[in-house]
Amino acid sequence: MKIVIVGQHNSGKSMVFSRLTGIDTIVSNYSGTSVEITKGTMTINGSTHELLDTPGIYSLAWADGPAELTRQTIMNLRDDDLIINVVDAGNLARNLALTLELLELDLPMIVLLNQVDVAQSNHLVIDHQKLSEYLGVPVIPFSAQTGEGVAELHAKIMEGSRLRPGGKPRRVLVTSDITGCACSADCSRCWIRETASCSDGQDFDFYQEARCLAKQVILRSDNRPRGLQVLQDFLDKTRMGALALLLLAFIGFYLLLSFVGWSEEIIVQLFVPVQDLVARIISMMLPPGFWHTILSKGISEGIVIPFSLVMPAMLMVSFLISIIEDVGLLPRYAVLLDRVGNLFGVSGQAVIPLSLGFGCRTPAVVATRILPNEGQRFIIIALLSIVIPCAGTIGMLSSTIVAFNAYVPVIILSMLSVFLLLGWVLKKLYGENEEWVYELPSLRIPQAANVAKKIRLRFQGFFTEVLPLLLVLSVAVRIVIESGVLNRLHNLGSLTHLLFGLPPEAVIGVLLTIIQRYLAPLVILNLSLDPRQATIAITMIALSVPCLPVVVMTIREMGVKAVLKIVSVGFAVSLSIGFILNLVLPGFGG
Repeated sequence: MKIVIVGQHNSGKSMVFSRLTGIDTIVSNYSGTSVEITKGTMTINGSTHELLDTPGIYSLAWADGPAELTRQTIMNLRDDDLIINVVDAGNLARNLALTLELLELDLPMIVLLNQVDVAQSNHLVIDHQKLSEYLGVPVIPFSAQTGEGVAELHAKIMEGSRLRPGGKPRRVLVTSDITGCACSADCSRCWIRETASCSDGQDFDFYQEARCLAKQVILRSDNRPRGLQVLQDFLDKTRMGALALLLLAFIGFYLLLSFVGWSEEIIVQLFVPVQDLVARIISMMLPPGFWHTILSKGISEGIVIPFSLVMPAMLMVSFLISIIEDVGLLPRYAVLLDRVGNLFGVSGQAVIPLSLGFGCRTPAVVATRILPNEGQRFIIIALLSIVIPCAGTIGMLSSTIVAFNAYVPVIILSMLSVFLLLGWVLKKLYGENEEWVYELPSLRIPQAANVAKKIRLRFQGFFTEVLPLLLVLSVAVRIVIESGVLNRLHNLGSLTHLLFGLPPEAVIGVLLTIIQRYLAPLVILNLSLDPRQATIAITMIALSVPCLPVVVMTIREMGVKAVLKIVSVGFAVSLSIGFILNLVLPGFGG
């Protein structure tokens, strides 16, 4: 039997899936976390069942983008398959509209009344037995966080044939027995005005019935503002709330740079004994000479640089993003930046993949699936590939800036200018105007276990990808340096100095960004550059072509033509910004 988890956005589907299968998934307090179908298995009393976690969907009739995958999956279910409909207990009326629509399919179904622990803490009490009677299917109070309801869910799944809806929902009773359920014809006061209209016919019926049904089964609700609700109203409904969000972003950026700078010196000192040990082992294995120098320096640098420069940045970025996601601030930044996004022809929802890009740009490319059309996806993937630095790059660039005393304001201003100008140009070429309705989740206290899991999932790439890659390439870079290959490039010195004010070796460092952006500073750190040259080189590295993993993922998502366009633009931007800074920077006293 195939079991499909279906629910509206931000109902907690991914957390339910993780609880039932034991598979770690990124769980966030905003809609659009799931953009593809995740498969797992669940074993009950020795029987193994396939479990599918689907992207959020508001209505089978409105499905597009990732939601279309969900609709197709549901429509392809067999009579003996099972739907687990995850319903957010805190947004019962809205979520039940999809439940009523799913019942029309006459497939076996269980409704999970998710996050009941949160609802109860907000003094919201729901009569789940009465709700089950109306719907004709089992309704189970559930908490993916605590595990409440898992045993009952297992028992219901084993019942099998009893899960088919026991007749149509009791619409006549629901709509006629409750005062105020009839349409008032005053659309300005209708609670569903932002997600449906009266012209949507049957969809409107589902929402109207869901609202009435929720009134029937909610036994107690205390709507007095308290705690996080007061903070939420401040952020969402006042101009000072927007300023507060900007201040929080500035504080986060300051914490990131401070943590990287503070930890670098400590980690370097801690690894001095390791470097000495590596040098002694190599000296015992190899006599002094070419390979002795390469391995002793290359391996030492390949160990120290990732741990001292890349690891702190990845750790702090993972922590900050996890906190922002879990609290529910990320979609609020989307609303805040919606007007800026209009300059690029994209919705403020693009802030989600852009923010994820500061952790790792490869999954951020996948996250662009939440955007409504291909034009917006191309614009954001291009900005991610060319402008947004990943956590590893931030660490490496920060260290390079400190090492050469580069001009930080020039680098930041250059990146911001290119971000705005490139976004505006891409809008003219690929922008598609499309209105976007934002769903702002309730603020919540970040859950330590969830934050820790997300940090671990995002940070584990450091040990599986970053550390081995930097170790190998550190040795390769050392081979290039010690072999004198870079000295043969001096014939190009007059050209690179004329165009960019840089030695040819630094331009080679820029070209390394096609492999992995944070590898380029490995070359730069081994050169003698003045602050002006370092500023130009760092800026060219920060604004360059997408690295190889991003190229591969973009081919998968958008195709080869899109990648060729982005790489071409990346080269043009990097070379252009280097040329412009070479003309402008002498005025700064370089």
